[in-house]
Amino acid sequence: MWSRELPAIPSSVTVIKDSAHRYFLSFIVEVLPEVLPKTDNSVGIDLGIKTAVKKIDAPKPLRKRMLEVRKTQ
Repeated sequence: MWSRELPAIPSSVTVIKDSAHRYFLSFIVEVLPEVLPKTDNSVGIDLGIKTAVKKIDAPKPLRKRMLEVRKTQ
């Protein structure tokens, strides 16, 4: 089943077989880049380093805390 039409003639094909014994084809095609119109509008999003990276505690301290919670409950 084709997911979409190819925009050009493929230069190479990769065949992939997954663990469910399904086959997938990946095509490499060369296309010209689309030139977008220039605009004065701009958008920027700054999430900051604290929201981009979350600290995860090691499993052992978490397990110890869960045991403490069970005992206190």
